[in-house]
Amino acid sequence: MSRTVRIVTSSFATLEDTRPPYNLRHPTLQENLATAHSILETARSYRPDLVLLPEAFPLAGMPLARLSEVAEPVPGPIYEMLAAHCRAGHFNLVAGHVTVEQGHYYNQALVLDRSGTLVGSYRKNYPVEEEIRCGVEPGSQPAAFDLDFGRIGVAICFDLNWPSLWAALEAQQIDFACWISAYEGGFPVKSYAWTHRYPIVSSVWPYHARVVDLTGEVLTSTSRWSRIAVCDLPLDRVLLHTDLQIDKIAQIQARYGDAVAVRTYTEEHWILLESRSPELSVQSILEEYDLVSYQDYLRRCTAVRDQTLARSSEFQA
Repeated sequence: MSRTVRIVTSSFATLEDTRPPYNLRHPTLQENLATAHSILETARSYRPDLVLLPEAFPLAGMPLARLSEVAEPVPGPIYEMLAAHCRAGHFNLVAGHVTVEQGHYYNQALVLDRSGTLVGSYRKNYPVEEEIRCGVEPGSQPAAFDLDFGRIGVAICFDLNWPSLWAALEAQQIDFACWISAYEGGFPVKSYAWTHRYPIVSSVWPYHARVVDLTGEVLTSTSRWSRIAVCDLPLDRVLLHTDLQIDKIAQIQARYGDAVAVRTYTEEHWILLESRSPELSVQSILEEYDLVSYQDYLRRCTAVRDQTLARSSEFQA
């Protein structure tokens, strides 16, 4: 069946001060909370399924040494503010926070459902050295969460530099990943989206929060002039390779018309197939036309290769 999730993501635009050395704005805790409140209020008008706030948003632009001043337990006043917005706007939320639990500090992502209930949380697995020196303790596990529209993975900022974490999220069969950060990420975000064939939604302190598709293409972005970006992200899709399959695309288009969206990529030899009908699933199309997803095609090619090598080794022995 056609499945689409409406996402509102955000940036805190912390690159506005003219003072050296980095042109950084240095907001207070109260200013950060006001920014979050404004973003969540604006997001509500789009009737989203999911909203994102950046990594440790109460601390955005502030020295890490002030971490203990900002940290709160969960539940706490900041959590209650977030939960109230979820209830009022009837949306799910991924929000960065600085939390304290029995004297231990964490750079944490909170995942709330539409009722404001805490579905779960993720502790940043790979804090930078300065965070750890300031008291942040690392998490140790990747995290995926089931929400009413699908399954998401969550990662935070410097986690971007560990490919194993992104592979672990793929293994958890997520629909897309949420990466909340103090920086924008650039090419690695696009690279992971392509490598693991899932979209990545970022929310950041600086200007450019993005929705990056599973092809590595940017679907939408915030900017210096807009702190929110909205994307209707389709989830019932499959990426195919053209090998032995491209001749079936015209048949599918003739049979289903605009109930199916087809995007083809000449240089990459890709086909992206999407259902746009509530009565039609991509899986049913795969079965009807004996199509194989890109991932399954790679697995088949790998298996045939390994079998051939094994037979060759036996022959040589």
